[in-house]
Amino acid sequence: MYFHIVFNMERKLREINGSYVITIPKQVCDLYNFKPNDHFSIEPIGNGELRIRKI
Repeated sequence: MYFHIVFNMERKLREINGSYVITIPKQVCDLYNFKPNDHFSIEPIGNGELRIRKI
């Protein structure tokens, strides 16, 4: 089963200890069952677009 849920949220790219970070809102993490220490793949899919998948 596939659900398409639209979140129109803006996030700010931040720099922490020499790495760039974009936070994921808690409501999104709760919806997709993302937990601390989960691993994700990040794939470029277009100009300025990324696909993020939990692995």
